[in-house]
Amino acid sequence: MGIVVIAGLLVAVFFLIKQIYARFWDRGLSCKIAFTEDYAVEDDTSVLSEVIVNNKLLPMPVVEIDFHMDRRLQFKEGQNAAVSDQTYRRDVFALSVRQKITRRLEFTCTGRGYFRIDSAGVLGRDLFLTQKFLEHLPQSTDFYVLPRLIPFREIEIPFSRIMGAVLSRKKVYDDPFEFAGLREYSRGDPMKYINWKATARAGELLTNLHESTLSQRVEILIDMEGKGLLQSDVLNEASVRIAATLAERLLRAGVEIGLYSNGHNVQTGQLWKMDSVSGAGSLLYLRKQLACLESGNDLAPACECFPDTSVGGGEEDLLVLISRSVREDLCEDFSNRVGKGRGVRIVPYFAEHKELPGYKNVDLFWMEV
Repeated sequence: MGIVVIAGLLVAVFFLIKQIYARFWDRGLSCKIAFTEDYAVEDDTSVLSEVIVNNKLLPMPVVEIDFHMDRRLQFKEGQNAAVSDQTYRRDVFALSVRQKITRRLEFTCTGRGYFRIDSAGVLGRDLFLTQKFLEHLPQSTDFYVLPRLIPFREIEIPFSRIMGAVLSRKKVYDDPFEFAGLREYSRGDPMKYINWKATARAGELLTNLHESTLSQRVEILIDMEGKGLLQSDVLNEASVRIAATLAERLLRAGVEIGLYSNGHNVQTGQLWKMDSVSGAGSLLYLRKQLACLESGNDLAPACECFPDTSVGGGEEDLLVLISRSVREDLCEDFSNRVGKGRGVRIVPYFAEHKELPGYKNVDLFWMEV
């Protein structure tokens, strides 16, 4: 009789514990997944952190955390990840009462891009491992993989040609956004440039110095047509790296630039563009925006994405087209856009390439990848 009573009590306790877990398993249970850095460069290694907290008096013998991450961010071998179009990551934890566990997961940035993790699945089990409980917890973490820069020697000739055209018609003005230092106030200096805080400390009027910017703009267009084939993907990525390197050199030389593309911005879904960029202080922002540039198929004709003010000649902006395409209609369209001004065409290519016709006022440069 005593054995039956004990067995009955055990059964009752068993079902009571199951009910307690069914009701309270997610109480005080939290999961935070976060990139530990804001950005990295292609081929760099970075870290993703997982923080799991069980802030209650019930132990959690098994908690599984799963989430998806773009396959361009590759975890090290042996970590719990399955790779297809995306990396599916699953980690298992055993949490005691009021315990916090932190894990750091290293990954390699194999490709440029902008990446987000918005949700994580949490699967818990009861003390007897007989029940499963599932919940999705919102996450909010993002990460930029910036395009790497190519060696300057690879773009030195087109850069020199661009700078020669810019300097031949240069006018120099102060860039108010690029601080270069302080000097004593001189009669005739604009009042808006007086640094009042520095003046109060020094006891004499001091005015801000600004970097000089060349007045002629350079408009850079990146053609991102073509996605899904190895050759087009590789050459489009080469175009982005060329644009990033050229833009950096121009900004450091004091040239204001505009960047445009027929590709889309993955953050907004709109056509990608940066209408006005100036000063070396804009370099990180520029490369972050380039991380968001996406290639595609059936995109708008590349040259239609130049701003209307670029059409014409004389004192108009200098146009630069970076495109892997060797279609003659693109060459003609670009020549028409240049008009009486100057244009530079850069074509990334593999070991062999098709010859392109020469056009007046357009300098053509082939760049082997």
